Amino acid sequence: MPKTLRLIAGCLIVVALALAVFSQTATQLPELDKNGKPVFPRPSPHISYSPSDLSHGSITLPASAATPNTSIIKTGAATKMTLFVNCTQAVNLSVNVYIADDQSGSSPNWTLYATYPLVTGIAAGAHQVYIATELAPNSTSGTVVTSFRLPQIALSFFETNTTATAGSCTDRVIVGY
Repeated sequence: MPKTLRLIAGCLIVVALALAVFSQTATQLPELDKNGKPVFPRPSPHISYSPSDLSHGSITLPASAATPNTSIIKTGAATKMTLFVNCTQAVNLSVNVYIADDQSGSSPNWTLYATYPLVTGIAAGAHQVYIATELAPNSTSGTVVTSFRLPQIALSFFETNTTATAGSCTDRVIVGY
């Protein structure tokens, strides 16, 4: 009987060690959406950013000048996104790419890495710009001038007025993961 008890005790110890090893969590924090909820494991999640989320609702488009940047959008795990641009004047659209510090948290300190002109000559009115991982960007108006692709850790956008008449712009974004 003592041999059987030792065998059972040994098996229990092995199982307990296996459970302890496999129960360890990863040090990488999950990608969080704008509401602070993990993006995964939702199936085909999409997150919509409204004009108020982007701080770009009917924002003034100065004559021959640029709008302020939209709010920064986390896109580290994104596979596609559509930017809906609605301006009263013709504009050029540019994208800012950000890097983050090594801080492990949901609110890192963002640093501007580069700014790229994305689409030039977008006509007045509502238009869409599509950006993805495997496809070059495309737009319903204007000329795509930079072959920009995802993933990027974080982005923001701004429009530059190509006319001497002031106007306004409203942006929306849908990000797919």
